[in-house]
This record gives sequence, structure tokens and C-alpha cells, in this order.
Amino acid sequence: MIGERLRVARARAQLTMQAVAVECDCTAQAVMKWEHDMAMPDSRKFIKLCGLYDCSPEWLMHSEPLDFHSTEKAPQGRHAKYWVREAIAEMKEIGLIPKGGE
Repeated sequence: MIGERLRVARARAQLTMQAVAVECDCTAQAVMKWEHDMAMPDSRKFIKLCGLYDCSPEWLMHSEPLDFHSTEKAPQGRHAKYWVREAIAEMKEIGLIPKGGE
């Protein structure tokens, strides 16, 4: 599914879930559901996400898992892990995931 790629792309764009929600006219919980493959954005929101994240629809829809173990192969460069950690911290802070788990 595309959830992992949505998380990475949002983190790379340095956007909060709330900022994406405002731009897509939805809730932060909807963004969280997209990122956890619990729901899919509709076509208009999907196109909006591609613009916000500056990525192609093909990259978001690609089924191959992302490689975070190699900086050379990391899809969003060597800082992707940092922004993913920041996104997880943000989700914990606003209560979307428990503070003790990920």
C-alpha cells in the first residue's frame, strides 16, 4: 500500500499532519489513516498530496518497499529517517499513537 510512502513524502516536505489536513480539507485523523493504510485519499486529495509532497503519483503508488538501510538507496535522501522519526514524535504528541509504542 502507499501509507509508508505518504509518511516519508510528508516528512520530507516537513509538513505536519494538521497542515496536510488543512490543505486537503480533511482531518489529521484522515491523514493518519492514509499513512497507516487504513483508508485511501480520494482522487482529488491524492493529486493535492502529490503537489504538496512534490512527488509523482507513480512514486506514491509504487509497490516496492522503501529501503531505509542504505543512504544511497533511500528514496528521499539521507535525511529521510530523521523526518520519519519527527513524524512519529508528532503523532505521539497529538495522541494519534500511544507514547510508549510505535
